[in-house]
Amino acid sequence: MAPRRLEINIRSRYRPLPTRAVIRRALQAAANHESVPAGASVGVLVCDDHTIRDYNRRFANEDHATDVLSFPNDAEGELGDIILSLDHLRAQAAAAGHSLDREAATLTVHGFLHLLGYDHAKKRDERVMFACTDAIVDSLGPLP
Repeated sequence: MAPRRLEINIRSRYRPLPTRAVIRRALQAAANHESVPAGASVGVLVCDDHTIRDYNRRFANEDHATDVLSFPNDAEGELGDIILSLDHLRAQAAAAGHSLDREAATLTVHGFLHLLGYDHAKKRDERVMFACTDAIVDSLGPLP
């Protein structure tokens, strides 16, 4: 069996976590797309709105729940951590009229690209980042 390019650690209190497999696939596809060196690692926490609001308040001085947060890490090989709110994923998937898996893949890739230095503060950067996100998610094929 070939070694994985990216080490992925997903933590959650949700059992079973309905998005676990698609999060792994999305991260692996993003790592391949962005030519992330073998042996790099990323952590993912899937939580509820209350928990992500607490992280957002403590680390970004924003007192509200959000869909995804990214915390880049400067340690060699450790890209950082992504936090996803399953509450937000479910609501946004329903509002957009697509599956929870598609929403999870999109926001996982979005968070991962932030770990690699992508940003969307400027319109041009936003177009680049969102096009990259779409290309990676589309490479996963149909999502249920």
